Amino acid sequence: MDTLDDARPVGQPLIIPIFIPHMGCPHQCIFCNQRAITGKTAQTPSAEQIQQEVNRFLKYGKERPSTTQISFFGGSFLGLEKETIRSLLGATMPFVRGRDVDSIRFSTRPDTISQESLSLLDGFPVSTVELGVQSMNDRVLDAAGRGHRASDTLVAAGLLKNRGYEIGLQMMVGLPADDDDGAMQTARRIAALAPDFVRIYPTLVLEGSQLARRFRDGRYHPMALAACVSLVKRLFLYFNTHHIPVVRMGLQASDGLTRAGGFIAGPYHPAFGHLVHGEIVLDAISSALDRMEKPPDPLTISVHPSMVSRVQGLHKQNIGRLKKAFDLKKIVLHQDERLAKNHLVVAEEHITLP
Repeated sequence: MDTLDDARPVGQPLIIPIFIPHMGCPHQCIFCNQRAITGKTAQTPSAEQIQQEVNRFLKYGKERPSTTQISFFGGSFLGLEKETIRSLLGATMPFVRGRDVDSIRFSTRPDTISQESLSLLDGFPVSTVELGVQSMNDRVLDAAGRGHRASDTLVAAGLLKNRGYEIGLQMMVGLPADDDDGAMQTARRIAALAPDFVRIYPTLVLEGSQLARRFRDGRYHPMALAACVSLVKRLFLYFNTHHIPVVRMGLQASDGLTRAGGFIAGPYHPAFGHLVHGEIVLDAISSALDRMEKPPDPLTISVHPSMVSRVQGLHKQNIGRLKKAFDLKKIVLHQDERLAKNHLVVAEEHITLP
């Protein structure tokens, strides 16, 4: 019998994170301090700890998840000892057999992917593998102390695709020796691999990292928040054009990152993705108003209720910027549940958002 209540309505996918901070990583990248990000110390979680954490998540929510995955994050999963890999995967099996969990996912370095390492997954319901690519430029990878090549990512993606895994690729912006053009080149090379999804992270200066020392010595200057949002917007739109979902932009507001002393400098914002989407909406509305001989005042913008915050922007900054740019005295937001979430009506012009 299922332990999940099948009578509950079906909701969003549920991903249950199990953190293995910095475990399996042979290198200390200059930007990395996984303890600061996760608030966890580096130790292998026991089967009992995994079971407690999974049970804790399964109790949440009034809706039954559409799918449920256990996810090993924060380290390089296939860089662990073989026995540890099998032990961690084995701890998830009671939930899979009980049909509480559908599958397993993990993140790992590209250079841990091989025919031999993937054979360790045989017999376990692993469906999704995320690769910490960070950059497809070897010069940037060297400057970041990654210890792998762009060619490792090419090989890893091919091996994973041959085995039928869902693939996610993670990239970073603002790394030493990188720039906007380099980030776009990385995006082009990532898109050529046709991943199932992408994550985009800004480079942050964290206490305890090598980057923190360089920042204090004046040898590293992090991106400004506005510049980073603008670049990530370009990346998002590029991936969108190639039908590759961007499932996250920016780091989550974890306790470890926001506690005193963890975060030092860089383009961090707890609603980073919201800032990016707000900029995309602002650009779309501005383009529509530019096409009008004279925008009506008051200006009416019709939008699905769930999209109001994106149209307004953080602290209603989009409204203020539109008023100033187009000399408008009043902007009225009309909520219309009949509109698709990616659809706006500006005056009488219909706009489809990416």
